[in-house]
Amino acid sequence: MEYISYIIVAVVAFWIGGHWKAYRVMQNLISRPDDMIELINKLKAINQDEAIAGEEMPEDAVPLEIEQVNGYVYAYSKTTGEFLAQAHDIEQAARIARQRYPNKTFWHPELKKDTQTA
Repeated sequence: MEYISYIIVAVVAFWIGGHWKAYRVMQNLISRPDDMIELINKLKAINQDEAIAGEEMPEDAVPLEIEQVNGYVYAYSKTTGEFLAQAHDIEQAARIARQRYPNKTFWHPELKKDTQTA
């Protein structure tokens, strides 16, 4: 019977701890929104890196980093940061990068599966 009370106390403690943690996150969102936005952007970058690692990227491919500004897509090498191409969509940017650097293969997870490498 003593173990049941320990289990109940542990469950209640975890429940209260979870709610306290959620409360702290909400307070940080309210009091320091810029810091939380920066944290979310860092987590987003980590998730994108993990998604790229989880995809079937060819070993010789250069991963693309994409930036969208005023209706244009700018493609950069994710490893070196070198500018590769500018176009209206990601597929066209990958094709232009392939034309500029014919001995390289470029890859991005947002490209269609049949044209994921250019």
